[in-house]
Amino acid sequence: AAPLPCEAGTYSERTDLDAASSCTAAEPGYFATTGSTEQTRCAPGSIAPLTNMSACDLCSTGRYSDSTTNIFACEKCKPGTYAKSEGLSQCIPCAHPLGTPSDGSITCSVCKAGYYLKD
Repeated sequence: AAPLPCEAGTYSERTDLDAASSCTAAEPGYFATTGSTEQTRCAPGSIAPLTNMSACDLCSTGRYSDSTTNIFACEKCKPGTYAKSEGLSQCIPCAHPLGTPSDGSITCSVCKAGYYLKD
């Protein structure tokens, strides 16, 4: 029988495999595409929370992953910062950080704390 490539989510350095069970599962924080010879670390802004991932998941809005401190879960942006798009490796500081008091913001307050926007 011809050698089989490893399935998505698994990898092997060997090329003479005769069973999928001979492949190694990609670890959390890493992924492997079909036929991979090694697992690949998720890029900043994405995570792989489980084993056997064939691709990394982008962090959702209001969250980030710098892929150095936590490669398994996206973290909420801290108060005074925001992430308006998916897949960010860091949150963006707000111009008026005191007006954006909650974790996981996707936008910033236009006004400083104690002020309001007049029509």
